[in-house]
Amino acid sequence: MTSLQYKYPIEHLYTGSSLGNRFAFAQLDEVTNVLGLWSSTDNQFYLGEWKIEIVVNDKPLTPTETVFHPQSQTTLLKSGLASAEIEFLLPFAVDDCRDYDESLRAGIMLLRFRNDGRDKATFVVKHSLVFPAVPSDKFTKKPPESQTKKFVSIKTAGRAYEITTEENASEARIFWSDQAAHRSTSDERSLQVEYEFGVAPKQTREEPFVLAFSPKGVKQAYSTLQQCQDTGAVVEWTHEQFDELLSRTEIFTPEPIVNRGLQWAKVNTVRVQHQYRTGEGFTNDPPQDIIVIRDLGWYLLGSNYITPSFSRGLLELAEKFAFHDDGKLTEFIRADEEVPEKHDYKLNINDDTPLYVYGLYHHAITCGDESFLRYAFPLMKRACDYILSQVKDGLVRCYADGTNVWGICSWRNIIDDYNLTGAVTEINVECYYALRLLAIVASKLGHDPDALFYNKAAEELKQAINTTLVSEKTGLYLLNLDNNGVRHHDMTGDLIFPVMFDVAEGEVRRRILERLTSEEFWTPYGTRTVSPHEANYDPNFGCQLVGGVWHNLTAWTAYCLRKERPETLVEGMLNTYRLGETEKPRDFVNVVPGEFPERLHGETFESRGMTMSPWMPPTYLWLGVEGLLGVKPTLDGLEITPALPATWKWIAVNRLLYKDEHISAFLYEGTLYSTHDVQSGHPTKVGKLLSTASNNPNIFTLGLALGDETVLFVASDEAVTGRVMIEHAQGAKWQEVTLKSGEALLFTFPSIHKPARGMRKVIVSR
Repeated sequence: MTSLQYKYPIEHLYTGSSLGNRFAFAQLDEVTNVLGLWSSTDNQFYLGEWKIEIVVNDKPLTPTETVFHPQSQTTLLKSGLASAEIEFLLPFAVDDCRDYDESLRAGIMLLRFRNDGRDKATFVVKHSLVFPAVPSDKFTKKPPESQTKKFVSIKTAGRAYEITTEENASEARIFWSDQAAHRSTSDERSLQVEYEFGVAPKQTREEPFVLAFSPKGVKQAYSTLQQCQDTGAVVEWTHEQFDELLSRTEIFTPEPIVNRGLQWAKVNTVRVQHQYRTGEGFTNDPPQDIIVIRDLGWYLLGSNYITPSFSRGLLELAEKFAFHDDGKLTEFIRADEEVPEKHDYKLNINDDTPLYVYGLYHHAITCGDESFLRYAFPLMKRACDYILSQVKDGLVRCYADGTNVWGICSWRNIIDDYNLTGAVTEINVECYYALRLLAIVASKLGHDPDALFYNKAAEELKQAINTTLVSEKTGLYLLNLDNNGVRHHDMTGDLIFPVMFDVAEGEVRRRILERLTSEEFWTPYGTRTVSPHEANYDPNFGCQLVGGVWHNLTAWTAYCLRKERPETLVEGMLNTYRLGETEKPRDFVNVVPGEFPERLHGETFESRGMTMSPWMPPTYLWLGVEGLLGVKPTLDGLEITPALPATWKWIAVNRLLYKDEHISAFLYEGTLYSTHDVQSGHPTKVGKLLSTASNNPNIFTLGLALGDETVLFVASDEAVTGRVMIEHAQGAKWQEVTLKSGEALLFTFPSIHKPARGMRKVIVSR
């Protein structure tokens, strides 16, 4: 596929990218000014602002458009015949690459100047850096007040400036250019540095600037700077690392928006993968160190398919610090604390405990081996035993009587003056699923008494749900049976949970999915959390949790439709990513091209939360893998049965990460071709992966040797012409191809054992 990028006029944008790596997180505005640079290993801000002004021959350059890339953001500026580019990049490594560790604690600003005039031009560049954190209206997240009140000491050291925090000199930054500054000034909070660059007529010039930082003092910051001074090399390997990431679990379909959404989902997933003081984690509201166990469980469903080692680190972090003594999983911890305190909002149960069990199981079936399963089993058992201890009269019950987070055990837990406790349907079906998964693992490991016990407990809980928590008014499920015995029949998006976790069956299941995809809930921008017909409906109140749109709910609903209505699954994927490439992001406020906004107003669909949700990108990837592609991992193997709309005739995946394997496969004319033995609802052909290539990046290719014949699959999501190549035992074969948008071709020719007769072509459109 073509390289990922979006280019927008400045006047169409409200704000800019959120970029991240293992040690840093940066936020930018729409013209590529930096509005914060944060360090994960000590949970501190090292930069509040970094703004740049460029003047040519006494005329300021005006920003005209901004380009969004996976690895960086670039703004183009112009004045007459002079122009410039400002690009900000965080060095990046996709895995725990210790060779790159030092390089990751830096922000790199690349300035490129172009003089199209007849005379020499002098570009004057003014850098303004503020070192305490600075609150900005461009992002919903504000730095803690303690971070905004720091003072710094600034020393000039040749072409570098050493900036250390007063009262904590170990917080060090080095601002550097390989050119001498024209002038500079500083005070206890800021640094202004001015440079002059001459550019000859019809020439270009690039100048790099680096801000290196370290929580271990100036000497260590210089070590980071040294690793980043060859900015060309840093940029090159950052591109290579993103290429590696994007090549993992690469799903290709006839729909270009879905294809781009899945690729950008990977990019945004890794931007929040950090190394904290206590281990690997991601936060639900970057930048900070809060790790929410609920979000961890959902996040794993996608991250397992692109960064399995990080997923393992997440589970280990929770094992070490998130278990209470009785087996309950806490709501959140702070990963910057040496021994993190457990914060549970005084809830005896919520969704964190069953979702951690689900996370362990999912990692086992996608990434683990039997040794991991044996590691996971006692953790799952510990959590499930706690779940069973909270059962009263057949149902799992929460007894909190507060409001907001202190009185809501649901995923919709930040609603003022609202209580959702008692026997909550969502929590009960998640606990049923956790018990069932534990029984499956126990059986696999030969623990037959445990398997029987937990399977019986699961079935009893399911029966109780389907007996006591079914609404006599709606025929669907109660929202909850509260602790005073009041039955709440609210129509909310939470109805999806009995479907997703295999409690709802038959006609009830069908009616829930029909209701959640009616205009009452289903919108062009995602699924409403609460029906507009409910008395407490408000499209904006409670972080949009009582009538606004949250895309994880859209994804859960779309996933549950994969078998019956795959066209609606695709519609859900389009709706979810719609704002990621909307024509005018400014019209929706907190929206950035290529990112998944957190939550929307339920009627205007303006973004009211984070510009880049931390959990939605891996959820979108999971929807693509296990929903659209139909990947179903189990303890006994892997099934791939794609869920395609009637108008689609093909789908493909390259390098699907599964345990220690990379699986490539494509569905074509009702047959699944794969590099590995997999179960499928379609006839399958298994072959050896062959090397393929194309001279057009918009053409997707996969080649397989299938015994007595070789096949080359070629597809594109846009109209293209190009040449494709496959290497096999008879040598390389090249073929001219012309493809319509959404079209696929299959070339077949005999293997070396049969006389060559050339390629045979079969054509399939969308």
